[in-house]
Amino acid sequence: MFSAVRVATIRKSKGFSQEVLAEQSGVSLRTIQRVEQGDTVPRGYTLQALAAALEVPLEAFRPEPEVAPAIETVVAPPTMEAHPALRPDPQFLQLLNLSALSFLVFPLLNLILPWMLWQKHRHHVEHAAEVGRRVLGFQALWQVGCFLAYGLAAAAQLWAHAYHVKLPGLYLGVFVASYLLNLGTVGYYQWQLRRGQLAIYRFRL
Repeated sequence: MFSAVRVATIRKSKGFSQEVLAEQSGVSLRTIQRVEQGDTVPRGYTLQALAAALEVPLEAFRPEPEVAPAIETVVAPPTMEAHPALRPDPQFLQLLNLSALSFLVFPLLNLILPWMLWQKHRHHVEHAAEVGRRVLGFQALWQVGCFLAYGLAAAAQLWAHAYHVKLPGLYLGVFVASYLLNLGTVGYYQWQLRRGQLAIYRFRL
């Protein structure tokens, strides 16, 4: 027999998000969501791939045996949970992504503001840790790319000056292109988040 609850329980005990499990196992995110919701029962390759990614035997996905109730029930005093359950908050995930647009106000805010939101909520909002890492990773890459692009533009200007070649509007062109790239990328993945797609900022060559 198979238990959808066991898959979700084991995944969370390993500290995996659904996106990370999908990436590690090679099973699509939609399939994992359907499995954990009980909409489908995995078989064959899917079941083995999930077990291998979670590093558990197939028997671990069986329902836990029911324990007969004891005659006397001892009520333990309430204790604080060490790791409270994460709450779903798709609006916050969208806000986390949009916070990267703060580069339009001041340079480097696209790193500072998302980092502050990520640090404050990554242990409280479901998927916030993974989405925050991806947002910050892209913004850091974009920042480095901008520095390199401006450096190349400066080198091109020196070359043009040495050979009496005019390159009008070079700096402005690099500036506008880099900003439009970031703006378009954030906007595209904002649309993906609104559709419920969490696998954002994944680039494959």
